[in-house]
Parts: sequence; C-alpha cells; structure tokens
Amino acid sequence: MRYVFLLILAFLFTACCGGGKQDEKQAPESSATALPEGHYGKTLNKGKAQNALLLPELLSDKNTAEIKLSGNIQSVCQMTGCWLDMETGNGNYVHVTFENEAFVVPKDIAGKNATIEGVASKELVSVDLLKRQAKSEGKSQEEIDAITKPEVEYFFVATGVVIEDVAHPDL
Repeated sequence: MRYVFLLILAFLFTACCGGGKQDEKQAPESSATALPEGHYGKTLNKGKAQNALLLPELLSDKNTAEIKLSGNIQSVCQMTGCWLDMETGNGNYVHVTFENEAFVVPKDIAGKNATIEGVASKELVSVDLLKRQAKSEGKSQEEIDAITKPEVEYFFVATGVVIEDVAHPDL
C-alpha cells in the first residue's frame, strides 16, 4: 500500500512538472501573481497556524491531520510552480502539492515564509526504496550503502497558500 501511495505521488509529480506544455487547469505564469496579497487557492480559514517545525510532533501519533502550517519555503517547482517544499527542521522538509492541481505559486518564492492549509501526512519509506531513489539521483555507491534505516517523509496537500510578503496577523 505504501509503495502504491509513493508511486501515485511520483506520477503526480511527473505529470505536473514533466512537460513544457501547461495544462488548462493551471494558471499561466503571469496570473500566478495576480491574486491579492499573495493568496493562492482557497481563502485560508481564520485561526493561528502551527509552525512547520512542529509537524513531526503534530503527526507523532497519527498518519494524517487537517492543519494549517506556517514556515519557510525551501524550494519550488521551477517548471510551473506546481509544488513547494517547506522546512521542518534538521534539514528536513514537507513536500507540498496543491489540491486537484487547482493552482500554482510563483517560482521565485524560495526563502520566503508562507502559510498553508490542508492535509498533512507522513509515510515510512523503506531502506530498499530509499536506496533505489539514491541510485536514481546518481548518488555514489558509498552514499547508497550508508542508507541502513527507513525514513519518515512528510507530505501536504494544500487547499490554500498565502505567501508572507506582508503581515497577515489574522492567519
């Protein structure tokens, strides 16, 4: 079941970022910044967001949670802005995609803070799969052999995103 989940995520990632032609469901690059005050997707509900650094703790006793997080954007899909990675501490991140590929974000927001709302999940990735990923990334045999323990990876399907260029005290 976990492999199926990971394969589906890989397929969605490839489908979203793999081609140069934009899907009709995705906004053109120029309209990605047309919404007011850095809002993308659905308007976020009022209420305080949890710091993304707390995500491992928030999912410690469950696999999924509907939540609002705020944190620093580590990287963004450079093809269309169809995903982003948000820091969760210790060099780790949560991979954020957008519900039903309904919106994209600007490609130049790495390093900025954002608030995201949606469903967070965690997945235990096996040593075998981690080694295959490392091999496909072109890592050395020494790096591949050093992988000896499964790792937890975090995912997030966002319904809305606010890029924190300006203060949003009501989030």
